[in-house]
Amino acid sequence: MTPHIMVVGTSEPQDFQLLEDGVAKDGTGWDVDIEWRDSPDTPPTVAWLVQASGTVRVTGTESMAVGQYRFRFSLTDGGGDVGYVPNLDKEANVWRVVRL
Repeated sequence: MTPHIMVVGTSEPQDFQLLEDGVAKDGTGWDVDIEWRDSPDTPPTVAWLVQASGTVRVTGTESMAVGQYRFRFSLTDGGGDVGYVPNLDKEANVWRVVRL
């Protein structure tokens, strides 16, 4: 996956399209969260932007230190079943926080 590059101190929300096998993931009926593999000191939060189209908004990125962070979005349905985007365990989204 191509890393998402972000300048340290960025306070603007980061919007993402959740994809499953290259197709937009319909988030209807799912709660969204972030599962960090390389957790920042103060992890950002995620919420649905448009649930039916699978778009999410991540906020709270301004406290992330320079570095690389790997994570997946986790989706939980009303019955407690959890799915992930990316959906394969070996995959992860990558953010690189860099100095300007």
